[in-house]
Amino acid sequence: MDGRATPPPVHHVLRPHHIDLIAMLLLIFKEYELQKTLPKDFLLYMYRVLLMETSEVIEHRSHQQMLAMVKVAPHADAPVVQGLIGALENVANQLRALDQLTNFFLSTPSIFVEKSDDQRRTSLFGFFVRRCFVSFIKLSFYGVVQLQKDYQAWVNGSSSAGYGPIEKDPLTSDIWLFKTSSDLKSWARPEPFEAWEKGLATGDDIIGPENLRRYFEQHFHEHNDSGVRQHALLNLVRMHYTRKEYPAASKLLREAIAVARTSGDRITLQHCISMLHRLPSLNKIPVLNEIQPDLHPLEVLFDVTKLLDPQHGQPLTLCFEKLTEAIALHNHWIDTKQAMPCDAEICSHNAMQAVLWQTLGCYDLADVEESFVLLITRAGKGDPNRLNTLINRSYRRARNGLYSEALALLLHPETWCGLSLDAYHQWAEAVWHILALRTSRRGQRRFFDDFLLPRRPSSSTFVSKEYFFDESSTSLPALNMELHEVMNARRRGQAVAAIQPLLQALWQAEFQGRFPLYRLGMTLPRRYHCRQLILGIMPQILPGQEMEHRAFANHTLARCMIASMDASKAGLRDALPCLLMAEADYVSLSMLEATSEVQQLLVVAYHNLNMTAEEEGAFERYTQSTKLAQAFEENPADPEATRVWDTVTEIGKSLASR
Repeated sequence: MDGRATPPPVHHVLRPHHIDLIAMLLLIFKEYELQKTLPKDFLLYMYRVLLMETSEVIEHRSHQQMLAMVKVAPHADAPVVQGLIGALENVANQLRALDQLTNFFLSTPSIFVEKSDDQRRTSLFGFFVRRCFVSFIKLSFYGVVQLQKDYQAWVNGSSSAGYGPIEKDPLTSDIWLFKTSSDLKSWARPEPFEAWEKGLATGDDIIGPENLRRYFEQHFHEHNDSGVRQHALLNLVRMHYTRKEYPAASKLLREAIAVARTSGDRITLQHCISMLHRLPSLNKIPVLNEIQPDLHPLEVLFDVTKLLDPQHGQPLTLCFEKLTEAIALHNHWIDTKQAMPCDAEICSHNAMQAVLWQTLGCYDLADVEESFVLLITRAGKGDPNRLNTLINRSYRRARNGLYSEALALLLHPETWCGLSLDAYHQWAEAVWHILALRTSRRGQRRFFDDFLLPRRPSSSTFVSKEYFFDESSTSLPALNMELHEVMNARRRGQAVAAIQPLLQALWQAEFQGRFPLYRLGMTLPRRYHCRQLILGIMPQILPGQEMEHRAFANHTLARCMIASMDASKAGLRDALPCLLMAEADYVSLSMLEATSEVQQLLVVAYHNLNMTAEEEGAFERYTQSTKLAQAFEENPADPEATRVWDTVTEIGKSLASR
């Protein structure tokens, strides 16, 4: 980029925590190390601490935190270590006067003194101390006074003393006695970008974009055009995209593409074009990315998400092929040193595999892939792979009636800690859907309309037909919509009208490889010849990985048995195990209406078989289910769901106030 790759002069400013680090280095390597009295485990621990602090790859610690780290070191109770800790605690008292601070820095050259060529050694600690010493020598009298005041204030607990911005003015010399080229001009600093990321995490629409503008308007090099404006636009596009503000994202994206082409930034241009392919379109065929030198592997992985959408009608085999391409491209990037190995990108492949296996109906394989993702990723880092995995696992448990376990998994601090506000909306939506699932199965329509529906997250993709049989205009995805029409027609006794949608749903489900939906469709008919058809798929349903499907299949199979044998006693006896299993599953799922239907059929079967005791027990269970369903329907409150949502609200307040 016309010489812009040349880094600017490095500007170093003495900060209060540098004094504490120099004191540790002087005490350890000058006072105690010469006597060889410090324990080896303690020295190894201090090496690691000082390496992390002097490299400045993390945010600096406070004075109290530094002392606390030394006090928890191995062999901290040894007398020699206790003497070292006491000396560190007394450093602040020994630097209260200006001359004491000056003498302190004048004693540092003994650590980095130059030796002959055959004895020359390089040390990160030596470079660090020498850098601080040179920065101190450059300070004027006023600068030394200010440093001493800032250090004492920092020791006393002030986190801002000595960490403000340094204004550079070539005409004045208030702080520096000697100026180098790095002290004449202000170069780009990372603090505005840090503020942008904080605003992005907390959902601040003012502070975030404003600091992003400030960051890219800084002095990066000596050329007139900074050449980095396209990066600011791309970051804004990603912000609008994650918030589903697609018109704003599309408008900024076209501007970013034009700027990237003008500046000749090929890599950013490829990112912009890939982002353009991510935006929703009206095309029935998804726009897939072609493999190119600068195409990021995660963009190919996102193509799997496009193919996975049932509206596009693509088989899952294409998803697995595209996933293989994404993995191969990622490995190629690693082999050619275009990217460093990253756990988040590696786990994204396993997270997508878990989704594909779940859609295919192989729940055990999905569980294995999810466990791998949870093992590799770290809690509290806001990793989207971890969050999506936990959401999928919790909803799968909720579908099998484990509502409390699913909610506990999502409400655990390790799940929501560290989430950005955009990710929080996704997490809150998952909790809301679990509450909506339980409420709809219990028949709490009044509570749903009065409490849950008004509190639906704004980003939620809720469709009422997903949980209720209603006449809303919003439709489900094509395959689910056809099955919904079949079940609605079956519920109203219009089986003839359901034949065509059922055949279409079965064909689409088998073609796309969505076998859980295919098995559900196979259990819908109730003709005499359907008994053998349902018995053929029961081995796939009986393991109970989809408990609702198993309960529905058993109920349908029992009715087919009774109908195929003209309600004879033999047919009734054959149907009893299926009815009992369906009843137990529906009770576990809290599906009270379906439970009542099965129990009513059990009462009739026991009556025709002259099993009086069993008939009375089934009738009592039927009465209890009916009363409980009526109580849920009339009760406008659910204390447990209210407490859960109050917790979700408090978590949102905590994340937004960071």
